[in-house]
Amino acid sequence: MAGSLQVSKVIRKVRKRLGISQEALSRRLNATKGAIQHWERGRNKPDLARLLALRQICPSGPERKELDALIRRIQGEIAPLAGGFTFPASGRGVAPLVGAGMGSPVEVQKENVRLKKQTDRLQAQLEKRAEQLRILEGLATDLQRQVAELKADKGAKAEVAVPQADQ
Repeated sequence: MAGSLQVSKVIRKVRKRLGISQEALSRRLNATKGAIQHWERGRNKPDLARLLALRQICPSGPERKELDALIRRIQGEIAPLAGGFTFPASGRGVAPLVGAGMGSPVEVQKENVRLKKQTDRLQAQLEKRAEQLRILEGLATDLQRQVAELKADKGAKAEVAVPQADQ
């Protein structure tokens, strides 16, 4: 079974099983939509880290079993370079990325720097959005206060108008 597995077909099956678009999958795997298209067309292959991430979001079923077999096959191809570390036969758990052939220490360090920059960028966006939310909450509170004041003023004018109408 593992010999006949094609990365492109497995990725497409898993995406279809998830019921999401290529763009949605790209966001979940931190890849571009173009990368997903290339993977599904067989032009390129995802790295092992992305396959492991895909496995984490894939529900149990035949697609996940195919993905597990594909991951084990790829790990088997790179295991001699990574000290023999392979995907658990039970299909449970995820092998550490360095042990699973993520690359040399230099590549891992570069990936860490890239991820740190991305984390910093996301943190800045989060802080900006939190500030925007605080501003909007303040505006909403002000509007609620103004509406209450207008209702109170309208009620007071109505009370004043009623006695004048009786005269």
